[in-house]
Amino acid sequence: MRDPVVLCVDDDPGMRELYQAMLNRNGYEAITVDNAYHALTVCQFKGNLDLVIVDLEMPGMDGNELAERLKMLNPLLPIMMVSGSNPETEELSPHIDAAVMKGVPIRNILDRIGLLLSERGTPPTRIQSPCQA
Repeated sequence: MRDPVVLCVDDDPGMRELYQAMLNRNGYEAITVDNAYHALTVCQFKGNLDLVIVDLEMPGMDGNELAERLKMLNPLLPIMMVSGSNPETEELSPHIDAAVMKGVPIRNILDRIGLLLSERGTPPTRIQSPCQA
């Protein structure tokens, strides 16, 4: 059985490193890219993505527009928005399946990923204790 594949899209290299470490340590295969255009390319050619984490504010194409385009390619693909401001109060795209604020505990992010994947029918991962970042 393969590990669930999570695509992480963030223009901040530190966030990409955090996602890579957090996800790999907790039973996921992480793919990180620095912009929405790379994410669309990965989604089109990789084909076996289980979830996408997108940053709201990115140069070029923001997370809302990326979510809309990703759902055009795969309407069942879960998309989680991560934002530096409170995602509950922002105008989020209806294509976003979950939203969390940057800086929440890693366990919260992992729990939200697990919930989205279980709703999709993806097998659970081997979650370890949260990594220290």
